[in-house]
Amino acid sequence: MSGPPAPSSAAVTAPVAASAVPALEVLAPQGEALRSTRSVVHLLGRTSAGSVVRINGERVPVFGSGVFARDGLALAMGANRFVVEATSPAGASTSMTLTVTRVDPPPGPRWPADAGWIDGGSLQPAEALRVAPGEPVEVALQATPGRLVQAALPGEAWQRLAEVAPGRYRGFLAFVRPDDIEPAPVRVRLLPVAAPGSRPRAARPAARALVALTPGLVGQWRPDATRLFTVGPEGVEPTHGLHEVRLGGPSWGALPAGTLLQASGERGAQLRLALAPDTAVWAPRAALLQAPAGTRPPLVALSTVSVAGEDDADLIRVALGAPVPYAVRARRDATGRVALEIEVCGAHHAATWVTHRRAPRSVEELVVEQAGPGRVRITAWLRTPRLWGWRVEPAPGVLQVRLLPVPPSVGTATPLQGLRIALEAGHGGPTNLGAVGATGTPEKDFNRWTTDTLATELLAAGAQLIDIRPGDSNPTLRERATRAESEAAQLYVSVHANAADTAGGYLRVSGASTYYKHAPSQPLAAAVHRRLLAATALPDFGLVGNFNYAPLRLLTSMPSVLVEQAFVSHPGDEAQLLDPAFRARLAQAVRLGIEDALRG
Repeated sequence: MSGPPAPSSAAVTAPVAASAVPALEVLAPQGEALRSTRSVVHLLGRTSAGSVVRINGERVPVFGSGVFARDGLALAMGANRFVVEATSPAGASTSMTLTVTRVDPPPGPRWPADAGWIDGGSLQPAEALRVAPGEPVEVALQATPGRLVQAALPGEAWQRLAEVAPGRYRGFLAFVRPDDIEPAPVRVRLLPVAAPGSRPRAARPAARALVALTPGLVGQWRPDATRLFTVGPEGVEPTHGLHEVRLGGPSWGALPAGTLLQASGERGAQLRLALAPDTAVWAPRAALLQAPAGTRPPLVALSTVSVAGEDDADLIRVALGAPVPYAVRARRDATGRVALEIEVCGAHHAATWVTHRRAPRSVEELVVEQAGPGRVRITAWLRTPRLWGWRVEPAPGVLQVRLLPVPPSVGTATPLQGLRIALEAGHGGPTNLGAVGATGTPEKDFNRWTTDTLATELLAAGAQLIDIRPGDSNPTLRERATRAESEAAQLYVSVHANAADTAGGYLRVSGASTYYKHAPSQPLAAAVHRRLLAATALPDFGLVGNFNYAPLRLLTSMPSVLVEQAFVSHPGDEAQLLDPAFRARLAQAVRLGIEDALRG
C-alpha cells in the first residue's frame, strides 16, 4: 500500500488553526475516492495525540500515533456530509466537513437486442495450449442470449456450446484425432435466429453466421517419451499446477541443471512435464532447453542406496545413473516424529541391498519402496527426535543428501550460546519499502528497528549473529539465503510487518503471526508464536505452514521462521510498532520463543 495522499481542498474545509487547537487531517478518502459507487466509506485521519475525535457526533478510536479510523460509514445516494471534530485535552476544538458523493455504477456494455453479436474480449481460450489426446479444452464466450452457438477445434467438427447463463456460452471440446496437431485458433459461430416453430440446424449457411476466432491457439501432443527437455543452467522449481498465488505456488522440488524431463502439454509460457505416469508438474519454458535429437528417455533401476555416518553428519547416497527428477522433503507424523523422504521419478525399485555403514548419527533405517508407477521413495527414519536440516549435494550419477547435526548447545540450559543466527530485516533499499501505513512509516523501518532490538537480545544470550540485510541494503531473496548458507548460519529469523487490503476497512485485520516452510521448522515457529501472543496481547492471525517466502523455502539446512510483527495497515497495530517499549517486548518474545524451541 502507498503512503496517504494529501487532503483535497475542494472537498474538505477547516477553520484557521489557532495554537491551542489540535491538528486535524483527513487522510482518506481523498481525490477520486470522494465519488463512490459503494454503500459505505471508510474514513482515516490524523490529529494531535490525546485528542478526542467525533464524526457526526459519534466518537471514534484515536490511537497513540494520533491516527483515527472509522469503518463502514453509510452512504446514501447523492452528497453525504461528514463533520469531523477533534477536541484537545484542554478543551480546544477544530472541525472540518468531508463530502462524499455516492453515484450509480457505470452501465455495462449495451448490446443490440435485435442483432447477433459476439463479445470478442470474452473469447476463451486466450493463451496458447497443447493438450494430450482426450484432454478437454474449455471454450467460452459472451454472445447474444438465446442463440445457437457452436465451436470447432482445429480440423474438427462443429459442436454446440451450452448457454450456462443468459448470453454466456461454454463447452469442453476434445480432439478426435490421436496424432500431433499444430496449434491454431478455435472457431466459434453464432447462428441466426431460427424460423418460428423450427429447430436450429447445425448446417446453416456459413455466410449467415457470425464467426470469430479465439485469441489462443490450440494444438495437441500425442504421448511421446522422446519429447524431452533439460533443465537450464539456473535450475527450476516446477509447480504442481498453474495458478496465481502470492510468492508463487508450492514447488514439487528444486531440479538441478541437466535434469531430463518429458513434456506432455503446454499452456502459455509454461510446459507440462510428465515426471511419472501419475505425476505431472509445470515449469516455465524459458528455464528449459530442448534436448538434442536422439536423446534417450531416462529410466533408472534404482538399486544402490546407502547411508554412512561422517565426522559431522550422516550422508545418504543414491546411485541414479541418469539425470532423472527427484525431490527431498521432511515429513512429520501425528506423534511429531520427523522423517526425510527422497522421491525419485523415472525409476523403479531394484534395491535389494540397502547399506548402513560407519554408525550413522541420526538415521536409524533407510526404507526403499515403489511409491507409484515410475516413482521410488526412500525414507530415512531417524533415531533422534529432531531433524535439524539437510543439504542436497548432486554429483554426476549420484544424489547425495547430507543430514546436518544438531548444534551442541541445543537442549542445554543456554541453547543460544555460540549458536550462529542469521537475522533478516525484511525489505530494504530506496524502492523496496514494504507496506506503508497511515503515518507514512515504511515497513522496512519497523523491520530494521525490531531486528536491531532482537540482535541485542540474542547477543546477550550468547548467540553469534549474521546481519543478512546490513543497513538499508536490498539484496535479492536468493542472495539473502545464499549469505546465510555461506556464513554457516545454523538458524534463520526473518522479521516483517504485515498489511491487508484496506478496501474492506482499516480496522478489519490485526494481529501477530509466524510462518515456516519445512517440517523441522514447525516447533520453532510454534514456540515463537506462543510467546508473541502472550507478550503483545495482539490478536492471533495464525501459525502458518508451507509458507513460500524464498529464504524459508531455499534454506533446508537450518530451522527458519518468519515473524510478522503486526499489521501496519491497522492504525492500532501501527501505533504499537512505533512504540520502542512495544518493540522491546516483541523482540524479547521472539528470543524466548527460540529458546523454548531449542530446549525442546
